[in-house]
Amino acid sequence: MHLNESRTFGSALGDWTAGSGPAYRLLAAAIRSRAESGELSAGTRLPAERSLADALGVSRTTVVAAYDLLRQEGWLESRRGSGSRLLRAGAPGSAVAAADPGRSGFERSTILRSLVEASESKVEFMGLHLPAASPFVAEALEHVGEDLAKLVGHHGYWPVGLPALRSAIATHLTKSGLPSHPEEILVTHGAQEAIGLAASLFLAPGRTVVLEDPTYVGAIDVFAAAGARLSPVPVSDHGVRMDFLRDAVAREAPSLIYLMPSFQNPAGVVTPESHRREIAAIAAERGIPIFEDDALANLDMGHRPPKPIASYAPAAPILSVGSLSKLMWGGLRVGWIRAPEPLIGRLARKKALGDLGNSAVSQVVAARLLPRAGEIREFRRRQISERLAVMEKELSRLLPEWTWRRPGGGLSLWVRLPRGNAVEFGRVAQRHGVSILPGTICSPSNGCAEFLRLPFVLESAKIREGVRLLAEAWRAYAPAPAPARERAALEVLV
Repeated sequence: MHLNESRTFGSALGDWTAGSGPAYRLLAAAIRSRAESGELSAGTRLPAERSLADALGVSRTTVVAAYDLLRQEGWLESRRGSGSRLLRAGAPGSAVAAADPGRSGFERSTILRSLVEASESKVEFMGLHLPAASPFVAEALEHVGEDLAKLVGHHGYWPVGLPALRSAIATHLTKSGLPSHPEEILVTHGAQEAIGLAASLFLAPGRTVVLEDPTYVGAIDVFAAAGARLSPVPVSDHGVRMDFLRDAVAREAPSLIYLMPSFQNPAGVVTPESHRREIAAIAAERGIPIFEDDALANLDMGHRPPKPIASYAPAAPILSVGSLSKLMWGGLRVGWIRAPEPLIGRLARKKALGDLGNSAVSQVVAARLLPRAGEIREFRRRQISERLAVMEKELSRLLPEWTWRRPGGGLSLWVRLPRGNAVEFGRVAQRHGVSILPGTICSPSNGCAEFLRLPFVLESAKIREGVRLLAEAWRAYAPAPAPARERAALEVLV
């Protein structure tokens, strides 16, 4: 399209800048709205990125990011030499249609691939993976033989979990403010299996799951693979936005609500007690299952989060999920679901169909480690506090334009770029030897393009090297400063 045609196209979008949020999302929403209404039909050729940017008076980066978002949502396809054309997407609605299951999971998740594929990067700021909490794990491993010797008379299958471990988990949760009994505990292969079990029990193609935006990548993948409709609600400095959550519950009648109330991944925020009480009331009064992902709850840096959501409505359908992977060691593959006993029975039947229970070896080690959770928490607190301090110092020194909110716990910073977008920057960073996770990967709405997640789990020397490489990549990327209108839009919190 020529400039005049691009101006005509731009005029048809109306006052697309009205509203709040990043400019690229407002532009994408305007194009999507015209497609949904039939004003733009399938097959319509969109203006070239630079031509539309000139017509609208915005940076080319804005148009590129808007087109990227529409492609990811299935509204747009682009081919070299043919430009970008609208596709006939799925039925529009207030919830985001699930991603193609064939593109979810392993193929979609950069983090999963980084676990098993060799990388050419010198530094990887990808997964939230700490090494084992030595010497605690090593000491527990020394007693494996004697602990297993007491069990060899049994057939070795415990579909709901080793009794000693279920008891230890119940005690651990009771100390955290959530009174629990062993019968309310199901042992899982980490929090990831717990997410899969909840999805298989509560979700099916077309059913809706409400979840935070941004949120844990692994949850997005599991829910998309289940064919669920994703209804994202934004996150603020105080956790999930309760006004948006109330609206989503009333509008969508969801089959499941997935939340990370303590040191939310990736934003690092904590949901206050008053909001936790209200969320518990939603589960109790409406009967909507709440998945409370507390995988990072024990990784505080001095201030413990409030009691679990389930503590405010213990009999409601709330699945409080924990894991030893972050606190102790991912190699144990031990997590749990705490829920009312009838619900545990339903989940246990789902789990038994898949694996008949966890390894006895991992469970006896976990049963020894859990009573020492307080000591291990202090060990981790010192470790992650030191590494966070190194990362913040290096970022402030080498990348002073970047901004973030200091988390009270967890394992990563949610960093905002002053301009450009993290997907484009990630490609440049890769060429400079460092891998990063763009915010769009963490967003069920494919938003957050101006953010990236930076874990502080590597050793200090590696963090310093990684930030140095990021600074080199940023100088090479050097996106132009955003226009004033775009800067104002970017001030809105995700």
